[in-house]
Amino acid sequence: MKNFIILTDYHRGSYEIIGNLFQNTLQQFGVVRNLPTPVSLKERRDLNLRFKGGIVFHNTLGDQFIPIKNCYNIALPHHEWSKYPKNWIKRLNKFDEVWTTTEHIMNLLIKCGLKVPCFNLPPALDTEKITTKSNFNISKKPRFLAIGEPHFRKGHHLLMQGFMKTFPEVGKALLTIKTSPSCEWESPRNDIVLIKDEWSREKLLAEYTKHDCFVSASLGEGLGLPIAEAIMAELPVCTNFWGGHKSILTSGGFYEIPHEEIIQPFTSNPAFYAEDQKCAYSSSSNISKSIEKFIKTKESDREEMVKLAKKYFLQNYGSKVTLRNIKKRLEEIKLSQKL
Repeated sequence: MKNFIILTDYHRGSYEIIGNLFQNTLQQFGVVRNLPTPVSLKERRDLNLRFKGGIVFHNTLGDQFIPIKNCYNIALPHHEWSKYPKNWIKRLNKFDEVWTTTEHIMNLLIKCGLKVPCFNLPPALDTEKITTKSNFNISKKPRFLAIGEPHFRKGHHLLMQGFMKTFPEVGKALLTIKTSPSCEWESPRNDIVLIKDEWSREKLLAEYTKHDCFVSASLGEGLGLPIAEAIMAELPVCTNFWGGHKSILTSGGFYEIPHEEIIQPFTSNPAFYAEDQKCAYSSSSNISKSIEKFIKTKESDREEMVKLAKKYFLQNYGSKVTLRNIKKRLEEIKLSQKL
């Protein structure tokens, strides 16, 4: 087994990162090519001719889940809500198998009618160089970091309200939200900084240790990659315990923001919608209470918390376990398909 092809939606920032992480992991077992998801029948035919008999990973979503003929097709779906659109399930059922990054995704796919074999096989998430914190004192003006696209799902509106409730007087703390150039809204206060610049991956990963706490009020995450990065950087994390977060977080390893599971009323595209999809809603008051809890925690307790979080995380997403699990599955595919 020598050739792997990853077809990635490069126009989706998080998909590009996941594609690169899968490439870093799979290259331990063979030659990996990370290519753009084909958008035409001709492009798919070309891939069929070039990679006949190879294993193709589809790092995309929705209508772009289209198997390549004469290849072994593995879908890599990433989904945030509690239900998966029916027509997308039909597409996934045309694949040879599905790999997920969290139990949340695997369980919801099976619940929604997935029939093909499904495995929780994430890439190694410790292959990138991330500087770790060395000081767990809180800055004189506490510094909080959030990362995410300017989309309602990320809960930035809830986070900003919770921050302002915690610090009603301007200038007592700082909230930095790293988002993208597509962000059109402005900050409500001077101590809430919106960074809309395009950053390199290296610069982003170096940003975590400049802050005292990573905070996310996201209503739903299939994985929660920034949370994973914060854990690797040994930065205290404050977020909810729902969806993909339940696979990467452990009790006592983060500051939990209480949430209600509610029907999610918005979608960026009607095709993404499934009736009665649910999400995790955290009120600004609950966000504020969790931030206050972080501030009141002793330095030694914060350090103990991040060590526990990282230990648990590496047991599930570190190279040692992920490489072993993926190697085992690839060997099973090889035997069953005589690849």
